[in-house]
Formats: sequence, structure tokens, C-alpha cells
Amino acid sequence: MSGIPLQSGIIYGPILSRRLGRSLGVNLLPTNRKICSFDCLYCQYGPEKPFEVLEKYANFPTVDEVLEAVRYAFKKPRTIEYLTFSGNGEPTLHPDFEEIVQRVVLLRNELRPDTKLAILSNASQIVEPKILLAIQNYDTPMMKLDAGDEVTFNIINRPTENVHFSEIVSGLKKLPNLMIQSMLLDGDESNTRGDAFLAWKNLLVELQPKLIHIYTITRPTAYNGINAVSFSRLKEIAHDLNSSYGLNVIAFD
Repeated sequence: MSGIPLQSGIIYGPILSRRLGRSLGVNLLPTNRKICSFDCLYCQYGPEKPFEVLEKYANFPTVDEVLEAVRYAFKKPRTIEYLTFSGNGEPTLHPDFEEIVQRVVLLRNELRPDTKLAILSNASQIVEPKILLAIQNYDTPMMKLDAGDEVTFNIINRPTENVHFSEIVSGLKKLPNLMIQSMLLDGDESNTRGDAFLAWKNLLVELQPKLIHIYTITRPTAYNGINAVSFSRLKEIAHDLNSSYGLNVIAFD
């Protein structure tokens, strides 16, 4: 199944996000292909071999190009609640990610101090100390967690060979102000039934994130055979996690 088109530039939007309100997107990745360390079953950009970090051919925007684009966007007279790093894959794979974050923070403080910074990340690079430190600059660091065990992780997220579930979990435990985003699925592969669901729930209880967003498929997916979870089921899961375990879970349809 084909996905939606890739972002065609560094800045996109603002869009009215289900979870972040009026959000201006930042794409640190090339515009000609998905650059990600995962090939998730549900990816909106369609199936593609995961990006190997050591590949050299990818045409990443430069630090100066990113800063110029953000500065121009900030100077436009419009409401922006969030500047959100997401784009055509995994933003932390940009080779100058840490420098970009540091300089965008300064630019935000200068031009748009009321705008919050968010990142939607798969957490695959959080094992790197510099990445972990850079992510702490975000007001809303949303880290992907679709599984509570390695088997389910490998089935749903389909990571590159150098990405290991245990290392991601270890990194998440080190991140202050941890926030989690979880895509819940059903169908041929599911993280909402049986042992897979129980493992995911138990890991959330162990991690105790500040905030958890759960949601399901709303766009074309990379692979067939997976289905959306009903909003009533999402609300049921959120209620159980909140009332039984004291977590802060919000369900989105």
C-alpha cells in the first residue's frame, strides 16, 4: 500500500495537530526519500528499506539552511503553539542534530519565546549521550513506544540491525520529562491483545512517563493486514492505565 507524499522542504505547515494544536513542522531530512532507522508496518510514508546510519549519500539540509528556514517562519505574523521536529523519518539521524537543536532553542528564545519545541522521535538514537542531552532541550519530547518486548518491537517497528530494544528502554529511563507516543494496532499483527499488550502496559508502568499519547491508524499504511483500533477501545485502555496504575494517558481518535 502506498503512503502519503514526503515533505518537500524544511518547514511545513502550520497544521492543526490532533495532539499539539497549531504546529509548525521542521523536516531535517532529505526530500527525496524516507530516512529512518525503522520501517514500521504503519508508516504513512510507505515501505522502504530502513536507513543505515553510515550511508553517506543522503542529502541532509545544512545547519545554516535549517536556521534560515526557521528564522523566516518565525518572523511571519501567525500563531504557532509548537515548532515540531518530525518530517520524512527520524529527525535525530541528521548528522548535526545536536547543533541544530541548540541553535533553534536560541532562535526560539529570541523571536518566539512563547512557542514550545516538540520532537516526534522513534527513540532509536537515544542511546547516544549527545542525542539524549539534545532531546532534553524540548518542551515536549515524544518518544515512540509501540511495544513492550523485543519480539513485538521487531515485528511492528522493523528496525535496522544496529537498533536494539533493550538499549532504547535503557535510554528512555535516562530521559527526564519523558513523554511517550504509542501507535496501537490490530489485525494480522497486534499490540493490543495477549502477551504483547500486557508487556507494553507493564513497561509503561515501569517507565512512569510524564505523559502518554495513544492513537491509531488514520492514514494509508506501509503494509496490508493491519487495522485501526476503535476509539472506544483506545479510551478503555487509557482509562485502565490511568485509574489502575496512576499514569497520565490521553487517547486520540
